[in-house]
Order: sequence, then structure tokens, then C-alpha cells
Amino acid sequence: MVTDRTAATPELLAAIRARVARGPVHVRVLVPNPAPAEWHPRHPERHSKADDARRVLAEALPPIEVAVGGRVGGFVSVRHDPMDAIEETLHDEPFDELIIATTPHHIEGWLHVDLPHRASHLGLPVMSVLPEGRFKEAAPRHPRRPEGASRGRRMLNKVPEVTLFFWLIKIMCTTVGETAADYLNDNLGFGLTKTTYVTGALLIVLLVVQFRLPRYVPGVYWAVVVVISVFGTLITDNLTDRYNVALTTSTTVFAIALAIVFGAWYASERTLSIHTIFTTRREAFYWLAILFTFALGTAAGDLSAEKLSLGYGPSILIFGGMIAAVTAAYFVFKLNAVLAFWLAYILTRPLGASIGDWMSQNNPKYGGLGLGTTGTSYIFLGCILVLVIYLSLTRRDATEVRSTPASETT
Repeated sequence: MVTDRTAATPELLAAIRARVARGPVHVRVLVPNPAPAEWHPRHPERHSKADDARRVLAEALPPIEVAVGGRVGGFVSVRHDPMDAIEETLHDEPFDELIIATTPHHIEGWLHVDLPHRASHLGLPVMSVLPEGRFKEAAPRHPRRPEGASRGRRMLNKVPEVTLFFWLIKIMCTTVGETAADYLNDNLGFGLTKTTYVTGALLIVLLVVQFRLPRYVPGVYWAVVVVISVFGTLITDNLTDRYNVALTTSTTVFAIALAIVFGAWYASERTLSIHTIFTTRREAFYWLAILFTFALGTAAGDLSAEKLSLGYGPSILIFGGMIAAVTAAYFVFKLNAVLAFWLAYILTRPLGASIGDWMSQNNPKYGGLGLGTTGTSYIFLGCILVLVIYLSLTRRDATEVRSTPASETT
């Protein structure tokens, strides 16, 4: 039985008695973690909210046991999304059917992705308790999944915790994406087409390795970010240089594409939090979003620095100021954490691109230090390597280290 209600409501008890009337049952009560998914495992209120949920669960179990006519076990999941909690529990224990009593979300119902509808695809009969006192039953929509089919729900979070190290490496990766693309294309003479093919092939190999890992591994993760940064830059460069697509057009197109990815991701998973990347589908959405943020950032950065003739230095100040504004909105005005993260993530790309151009180029019109793409790339790759080695040894940015299961109430 899955519920996020604060007590054993009469509607829920009536549904249990109706089920017991058909034959004896063994019941386990599952309560999703009330802490929002965007809170990382070290959020100061995360454990207190779980403790509150366990106290409520302890008070709700006695009347449920009376309705069942026997002992009932219950626990609070470490997962916030009820679907995540259900799939993880089904992976560990065999159950024959589900009773769901959760607060209804009308928009989800219109989109036909409400929890009972989603759960019916797991291959089990589902009884949903409605707020007006009625309850309805649904047969499974698909045959029950074979053992271990939900393995993705058992993966640990595949991305790092958002710390100062995260933002430092991210900005340096975006800088390398700008300078390394120019280095391979111009200095080594690969040409735009060959550079795109080589980088794309390397990205596919690294993504295969990344997807096969059960947890976040700093070296692999940041290698993907570096290469996807280069590849995202090359996508924009191809559109601009080979197909003469205006930067205003490519910026708009990539912004729309990114919005579509976010929309599909949320419609499918009900969260955009990077603290819940523990399924293959969510990881696929995550990397697709990352790719479009890099392509969008490259187009926006080039549009600002060159087409609008602002220069590299002013572009750094503009995008740095925008990131500072997002940061202030988060800490001072309590901007939604997920929205703040993705806004900052998108803006770091043009910031890094502008830093890379400013350090590597020496253009009379746009400015720059003139260090060259080779020197700039080596400087930032060296810094990234040092930080990644440090994080690999210390695991300071690994979220799963602090993510401990809630204790069980029986």
C-alpha cells in the first residue's frame, strides 16, 4: 500500500476492508520521502522531514492493522517520487497488488500520467483510493516485468553533488569546449567535418561507459562533460560556418529544443532534479539536456561577443552578472532550486566560451589575451585533471555517500 496521506483516512480504511473481504492479505505501507527531490542528501531539513513522516506512519499503522486484522509493517522510502519508491520496493520484495492513496494532481490526470495510471504499467493490479470516498481498481496494463527489470531504480545517483567544485569544473569544461574545438579544427588541420565526426564517435564511446556504471565516477562523468562541450560547440559551428545559419536563429532553435527536452523529461518523470538521476531514462534526458545547453550557450556567447560586437570582456561581465543574479534570486528570494540550477548551468556555457575566446584570441575588435587555443586548452585541462583526481580520492561530491535508507517502522 502506497500513501502520502497524513493519517489512515476513512476512505483508505474502507478500501482496505473491501480488499480483506475478498480474502486474507499481508500488507506493507510505503510512504514516499516528503523531502523535495531537489534537496540534496545533506540538506539540513531532509532527515527531519523523514523523521516526521515516520512519526505519522507510526500513528497511522494501528487503525490499518485493525482494518487488516493482523500485523502491518511500514516504512518511509528514501525516494521522493512515489513511482521511484514503488519500483525500488518491488525490486526488493515480491508483491501481488498495489493500493494507492496519494494526493491527486489534476494536471497529471489530464496528461494521463497520474500515479495509478503509471503504476498500472508495472504488471500488478492497482486499487486507487479517491478523495471523495470512492475507490476504483485497474487491471495491469502489461505483463509483470521479469525479475531485475527495474534495475535502473537501484542505481545510485549518476551525477555529482552541486558544490563549488562542480561549478569550477563546469566553467572550465565549457572553456575547453570552445578552445579545443578551435584547436582540433584549425591548429591540427582536422577541418570542421572531421573534427565533428571524431568528437562524436568519442562522445558515443564515453556515454556507453557512463551509462553502464551504477554510480557517479568523477573521471568518466567529467570526461563526458568535456567532450560533450566540444561536440556542442561543433554543432553550432557547423550550422554557422557550413550552412550559414544566423546565430539569432540557432540560439532560438536550441532554446526551443532545450525547452522540449525539459518538457518531455518532466512529463515522463515528474521531476527535473539532478539528485534523482538513478534510472537510465532520466540519465538519457539529463545528457540530452546537457548537449543542448552547450549548443545553446555557444550560439548565445558568439551572438553576444561577435554579432552584437560587445567583445569578449564585456560578454564575460554580462553572463557573469546574469549568473550572479540567478544566485541572488536563489539565496535571497528563494527561487526554486531546480530552476536556479538549470538557469545557472545554461549561463555558464556562454560565460566559459567567452572566457576561452578572451584568453585564446587577440582580436583588435573583440579583444583577448592572445594565449592561443593550445595554451588555453592545456591550462584548463590541467586544472580539470587536478580537481577530478582530488574528487576521485575524496568523494566529496558524491551524493550517495550520505543517502541512507530510512529506518523501518513495524
